[in-house]
Amino acid sequence: MKLLIVDDEVVTTQVLEEKIDRKYLGLEEIYTAYDVDMAKEILKEEQVDIILCDIEMPRANGLELLEWVRESQEETEFLFLTCHEKFEYAFGAVKYGAASYLLKPIDIAEINRAIFTVAEKIRRKKEISDIEGYWNKGKKKIIRDFWRNALQNGLSSKKEEIQKEIYQMGLDFNMRERYILVLFHVRKEALFNRETPETLGWFILSNIFAELLTSSLQVENVVSWEDGGELYVTVVSDKDCESLQGSIAELKSVLERYYNNPIYVGYISEQSEISDLGAVRNEILNYDRTHVYDNGEIFLFSELGRGDGKLEKPLDQKLILQCLEKGERVKLLEYLQKTMSSARKKNYSLTNMQYLQMELLRIVGVFLNRYGTDLELFYADPVYITIQKKALASEFDMMRWNTYVINKVFDSVEERKRGVGITDVMIDYIRNHYEENITRNSLAKLVHFSPEYVGKIFKKEMGVSINDYINTLRISRAKSMITSTNYKIIDIALMVGYDNMSYFSSVFKKYEGVSPAEYKRISEHRK
Repeated sequence: MKLLIVDDEVVTTQVLEEKIDRKYLGLEEIYTAYDVDMAKEILKEEQVDIILCDIEMPRANGLELLEWVRESQEETEFLFLTCHEKFEYAFGAVKYGAASYLLKPIDIAEINRAIFTVAEKIRRKKEISDIEGYWNKGKKKIIRDFWRNALQNGLSSKKEEIQKEIYQMGLDFNMRERYILVLFHVRKEALFNRETPETLGWFILSNIFAELLTSSLQVENVVSWEDGGELYVTVVSDKDCESLQGSIAELKSVLERYYNNPIYVGYISEQSEISDLGAVRNEILNYDRTHVYDNGEIFLFSELGRGDGKLEKPLDQKLILQCLEKGERVKLLEYLQKTMSSARKKNYSLTNMQYLQMELLRIVGVFLNRYGTDLELFYADPVYITIQKKALASEFDMMRWNTYVINKVFDSVEERKRGVGITDVMIDYIRNHYEENITRNSLAKLVHFSPEYVGKIFKKEMGVSINDYINTLRISRAKSMITSTNYKIIDIALMVGYDNMSYFSSVFKKYEGVSPAEYKRISEHRK
C-alpha cells in the first residue's frame, strides 16, 4: 500500500513522513509533494492508495486535487488536514468522497488511526473484489460445464430435475427459455498454427463467436470438442432468429478477414428448450458426418433435406475415357467440377459421394489397363494417400482429389508416350541395387505398372526374364570378386545379394557349370 503526503509546509510534511508508522499501517512507500502540481506529477507515475492532503495551499487547494483525481476515476482514498472547519471545505470533502477530515495542529496518533481505518477499508474492498472475481470466474466455468452436459445429454431426462440442478448451481436459467444452437465443423489447421498457439487461438475464436452470436459476450456459451480427429464448436445463442441471421453474416465476414477457410460448414437450429439441446446437437452432428458441403457455408438446419439425393447417372464413362485418350485435361476437370457441384446441390450423402469417388477410380483403372498399368500408381504414392484421406471433407477437398488423380494419370501416360523406356529404368535400378532384394513386384512399384506387364515388357526387350537378368549380373559380379579378391565365398555370396550359401552355389553352378569353390580352384590353377 502506498501513501502520498501533500502539504506546502515543508516541516509539517517531513514530520508526517517520519512519524507515520509504516510497519503498523502496512505501507510500502510514502511519497511527498509540496503543492498540487507536484502531487499530480507523482500520481501520473505511481498508483497511490491513500492521499493525506492539506486543504489550504497556494495556487490550488486540496479540494481541487481531490476533484481532479475523481475525474480520472481513481479510487484513491483521501484524508484532509486543515486549520479551519469551514463549511465549504467540509462540503467539498463530502461531495467528492473524502474518507476523513482532520484538524491541525497535527496529532500523529490520530493520523495513524485515521490512516489505519482507511487502509482496512481498502483491504476489505480488495478482498471483496477478489472474491467476486473468483466467483465470476468459477461461475463461468459452471455455466460452460452446464452447457457441455446439456449438449452431451448429461442432464436428467426430467425437466423438474434439470430446473432443480440449475438452482443448486446458482444459475438463473429457466426451463421455459428457448435457445438456438449454432454448430460449426471447423478446420483445426486453419485456426491454430505456429504463429498462433492453440490456447491463444481458441481464446480469440471463442470471443469472436461469443461477441457476435450471444447477446452479452457470453464466452461460457461457446463449447468445443474433438470427434474422430475433427474439431466442432457449438454456440448456445440467446438471440432471436432475426438478429442471429444478421450476426451470422457479420461472423462470416470477420472470419474471412482473419482466417483462411476456417469453417467446413455451419448449422443453425430452430429454438429449443434446454432439455432438447442434446438431441438437436446429435441430429446435426449425425447429418454432418454423412454429408459433404462446400467451405464456409452456414445453413438453417430445418431447411436441409434429409434425403440422400438420387443417383441417376453418376459419371459419363464414355466422356471421361475420350478425354483421357485425347489428352483433354482441362475439359475433363471442368466436367468433374460441374458434376460434383451438381451432386452437392442435390444433397448427396457421404455414401453417394464415396460412390462417385469409386466410380471415377474404376473408369481411370479401365484406361490405365490399356497402358499395362493399374491403380497401384496411386496406392504407392504417399501424397495421394494424404489427399485421399481428406477428400470427403468438402467439395473443395473432393475437387482437389479429382485434380490430383487426373493430373497423375495424364502425366504417367505422357511420360510413357515420350518413349521413356521402363526397361531402361529397371535395368539402371538393378545395376545399382543388385545386392539388394529385388523382385518383379518391387520393380513394378518403381515404374508404376503391374508386375505382369513389367515382366512381359522386360523379356520382350531383353530376351530374358527379370530373374535371369538379376542372377546373371550377380554371378558376373561374384566371378570377378572370386578371381580378384581374398574374400571368403560365403562373404561374396552376401555381397552380391544372396543370403543363402546353398542357393548361391546352385545358381552359380547353373550359370557356370561348376560350384563357386571349383571355379576358384580352376582360376588359381590357371594363374
